[in-house]
Amino acid sequence: MTQRQPASEFRYWAFISYSHKDKSWGRWLHKALETYRVPKRLQGMPTAAGRVPARLTPIFRDRDELPTASNLGTAIEEALRQSWCLIVICSPDAAQSRWVNEEVLAFQRLGRGNRIHCLIVDSGDDAAAPLAFPPALGEREEAEGNRSGEPIAADARRFGDGRTGAKLKLIAGILGIGYDTLVQREQQRRHRNLLAVTCASLALVVVLAAATVIAITSRRDAVDQRTHAESLVEFMIGDLRKKLEPDGKLATLDAVGKEALAYYASQKSQDLDADGLARRARALHMIGEVYDLRGELDEALKVFEQAADSTAELVAREPDNGQRIFDHAQSVFWVGYIAYQRGNVTVAEPAFLEYKRLTERLVAIDPSNDDWQAELGYANSNLGTLLYEQGRLDEAANIYSSELDTAKRMGQEDQETYDRQVRIAQAYARLANIFYVQGRLRESADFRQSEGKIYEEAIRKNPNNNDAKEALSINQRSLGRILLDLGDLTSATVKFERAEKLAATLFATDPDNANWVDSAVAAQTSLAEALTFANQIHPAIGMSANARKLAEELVARDPTVTAWQLRWLNVLLLQARQRLEFGSSDEALRLATDIVNRVDGLPQGKLRDWERTNVLVQALVLVGEAGARSGEITNAEMAWDRVLEVLDGGVEAQIPKNLAARALALSALGRGKRAITAIESLRKIGYREYTYLEALSQVAGTTSLMDSHSVGASVVSRK
Repeated sequence: MTQRQPASEFRYWAFISYSHKDKSWGRWLHKALETYRVPKRLQGMPTAAGRVPARLTPIFRDRDELPTASNLGTAIEEALRQSWCLIVICSPDAAQSRWVNEEVLAFQRLGRGNRIHCLIVDSGDDAAAPLAFPPALGEREEAEGNRSGEPIAADARRFGDGRTGAKLKLIAGILGIGYDTLVQREQQRRHRNLLAVTCASLALVVVLAAATVIAITSRRDAVDQRTHAESLVEFMIGDLRKKLEPDGKLATLDAVGKEALAYYASQKSQDLDADGLARRARALHMIGEVYDLRGELDEALKVFEQAADSTAELVAREPDNGQRIFDHAQSVFWVGYIAYQRGNVTVAEPAFLEYKRLTERLVAIDPSNDDWQAELGYANSNLGTLLYEQGRLDEAANIYSSELDTAKRMGQEDQETYDRQVRIAQAYARLANIFYVQGRLRESADFRQSEGKIYEEAIRKNPNNNDAKEALSINQRSLGRILLDLGDLTSATVKFERAEKLAATLFATDPDNANWVDSAVAAQTSLAEALTFANQIHPAIGMSANARKLAEELVARDPTVTAWQLRWLNVLLLQARQRLEFGSSDEALRLATDIVNRVDGLPQGKLRDWERTNVLVQALVLVGEAGARSGEITNAEMAWDRVLEVLDGGVEAQIPKNLAARALALSALGRGKRAITAIESLRKIGYREYTYLEALSQVAGTTSLMDSHSVGASVVSRK
């Protein structure tokens, strides 16, 4: 058979070659490929392999396809001749397997070396990845000009493409279509399927409602008919919504909200009574939340403001009706929350204060209503968050401490309700944040541990609780950060791995959910940082590149969201650090300088100004370090001077990582006495973050400082 023949003229789409020790991977891949159904919109598309089929069958797996072969060599060679392409499962065992190498050589002799695809699998040793390819593959790559001698491969390991990504990458290669094209079609198919199921279910509700209305028309008047139909709508935006929310699938929630809203669209607003207007507002809340989670903040704000107009009118009509006050409180909160995400304190703070005032009215109406007491707790916590992000830590701590006491009391009364328990967890988390900024690292870690246990228990009770999974991912990432600052790289990496795994699961569930994209970016960045410290070059660089791609997509959704801009800049910071550690100090200097310029271009005088300062300081530290290594001494000194200028007072000066930056700047500029004071402060709180210790050992004049104060006794050499 010639190389130009289409795949349809071959007996097998692919021949899977693997070591005996990798047989479980062989079974998985065989099943994954043969059961995969190509998206309909790609089927029939012309490619180098011919027309794209509906399925990739059959696939040849060398051990299982020949149960009775008397001449294994002849049978294998015939199967190779009958295969469109070869897939090599690459591992250290496969690299040592003579048979795998012979199969590669045999396929190359057929003139099909360009149709060999590789799948790297987990060997338990990340550093072994460069050794995972059979010699015949490396020789071919070197002969074709690839200096590394390593072929491009799909990577099924957790820090690579993962199983799903690797499978799709292989399928794209076999079919001769773009990987991004296949992924996009796959996501579209998943969303269509989910939406179809949802709409079918909702259509059934509507049909039943219509049938019921028709049935009772003959014996009841129009008021009774509408009451019955609205009870179905109430179910959709009430009980049904509560059942769907923990799953977090936006297409489902969106469909429910719009189906409910469609009912009211068919009626004139003036014909709706107060209860009908309230239900319409709650449907708008539901739709607005979906827009918010997708990162479509302009659309979300329009919907929430529309809801607020209705709920404000209802409160004006019935000022002492608790339900009307509650509904309006939700409208006010969401309008304020959009402003909060954009860092607009002048809009967010009045809205959060009004939200608190409304919840206080609820409690005054019925102090025994635990749900309204909880709502007041949320209002207090939101104000605490505003204070925290403005650097008013003591005020925020007082609010959070009071909230923790109240949450514990209410949680003790009802230990089975998730909302009660998560309220305790969130209070722990907020206090942990304050302790961290204040340099109370051990206390912060303890509170994070307590918080995490609550989410673990919630997931144990309900494995499908995606809300708890998202919270646990953030918790593990935050705890890992503290452990990293305390110098425990091994434990920190374990936490980051857990955070990344949880975030990846959520992201795969719904890539439209902006919160889950943000969690994925943050978790990948943290894990990539730990891998960088551990000198695991390839996985660290690969993961940071993926985090950057996701962060850029997030910023593109709405560039006005300050938190997303800072998330993206943090990924760039890590990549600059990687260039400094693994590559070129000149490249690191260029990227770090670019980050400084980008941070300087962000709006000031908003919420998260001190978080903006954190990014700026760390970028300046990199300019200082990279400048010194590149011989750009003037630039380095200017960067160190600016670090001291930026950290001259303010809450950001208390943050351990910034204290470390100040110590480095003082040391680099030869201000010994002040440097000693800063170093001693960090020693007292147990701060031993790796880049700080290593940089401190390299800046001018610090060796004696470190020796005399026992700060650098365990500086780790990673070169």
